[in-house]
Amino acid sequence: MTFKMQLSQKLTQKLTTEQLHHLEILQLSNMELEDYIYHKANENPLLTVVETEVNHVHYLMDLSITHTKSNSFISNNQKTDLVHNLLIERESSFNFLFEQIPLNQDLSEKDIKILKYLIYNLNENYYLDIEPYEVSNIFNIDVEYVEGLVDLLQRFEPIGIGSRNLKEYLLIQINNDLLAPPLASEFVKNHLEEVAKLSIKFLSKHYKISTKETRNILKFIQNLNSMPYVQQSPTYVGHIVPDVTVEKSNSEWLIIMNDQLRSSIEINQQYVDMLKSNKEDEAYCRNCLKDIMLLTQGIEQRNRTLYIVTRLLLVMQDEFFDYGIKALKPVRLKDVALALDLHESTISRSLQNKYIKTPHGIHSFRSLFVKGIKNQLGKMNSVMDVKCKINELIAKEDKKSPLTDKDLTTLIQMDGIQISRRTIAKYREELNIPNSSKRIYLYQ
Repeated sequence: MTFKMQLSQKLTQKLTTEQLHHLEILQLSNMELEDYIYHKANENPLLTVVETEVNHVHYLMDLSITHTKSNSFISNNQKTDLVHNLLIERESSFNFLFEQIPLNQDLSEKDIKILKYLIYNLNENYYLDIEPYEVSNIFNIDVEYVEGLVDLLQRFEPIGIGSRNLKEYLLIQINNDLLAPPLASEFVKNHLEEVAKLSIKFLSKHYKISTKETRNILKFIQNLNSMPYVQQSPTYVGHIVPDVTVEKSNSEWLIIMNDQLRSSIEINQQYVDMLKSNKEDEAYCRNCLKDIMLLTQGIEQRNRTLYIVTRLLLVMQDEFFDYGIKALKPVRLKDVALALDLHESTISRSLQNKYIKTPHGIHSFRSLFVKGIKNQLGKMNSVMDVKCKINELIAKEDKKSPLTDKDLTTLIQMDGIQISRRTIAKYREELNIPNSSKRIYLYQ
């Protein structure tokens, strides 16, 4: 055996702490950013939060009313209640999780800070939206240490909060259920795809159990939750405050950033003078001022990115803004990223959990991005259109003789859409619709 020493060059790119901080702010909605600002103010004595004026709250309350299910007249008393509710909703649904942190003893200040950071990085389904190695880089600790805190978070109520994916969440539910069938965890751990496809014969043969026992296990797994449910204030239901408003004035589109509800931040000059007068506190004062600068820059970058993305969407989805959801054209995140010379992940983060108010209602920014398929005329049909057609055809099918993927392909091709059977099968699965043989079993 011989040993050789070689030199090699390797180019790697690492995000600075400032860039990670800006990316964290970028993905926050207005409501989440409001909570984030208050959280930072609690940590930083030099940071002062200036409360929002009530007339701004009335303005945003009117925006949210356009999205309520009822179009009936809203009385002055109801309007006052909604203003009160919007002020209360500064505390996000994450507060329910924050309140559980002190229930765990022997946590260091750093542990608490990391747990809060993990909670801030839960996505809309309350799955963890950041990798432990990213957290370890930010806080300069071992990945194993972060994994331990993730495990702790997953023991919060509801059980499984902060799971990385569906499989992990299902396994946590099974392991915490004393009545779970013995093989349920093996089914999920090793054959989740077969479970989703209701492959009863395969699973029965593989685990050497009866089809009846397999059905019972599948039924148990189907009754598990697909995502954690976090306790929230009931005032959240039905009221979405958009992050951006787009409206037409004299044939020109106006983009309005709806940040009036969000509190502004100022530097507490009294504290600065007091800390500067003490040499021992000078370094601490500098760090606090640096944090405020990073927060201000992060908010400005977030608003700027959201504005330029909205401006580009007004061009790429012009027909949607004029005629509504049916006029959506196929547009990808990649298309926007290339046009703006930004990374696709930056665009994705900037649109996460954010809504836009248009003349046709309030929509999530994500819903304005749809894939496309060419038809016989060379034009593009959105994937949404194709999925709607699949849904409609299956809803009207003969329950005794369900449509196969081949049947669906033929019927959709008759509408002039060029599509393969494999693609039809893929969209059917994305709609969580079983294949024809499984639907016969379900119809029974």
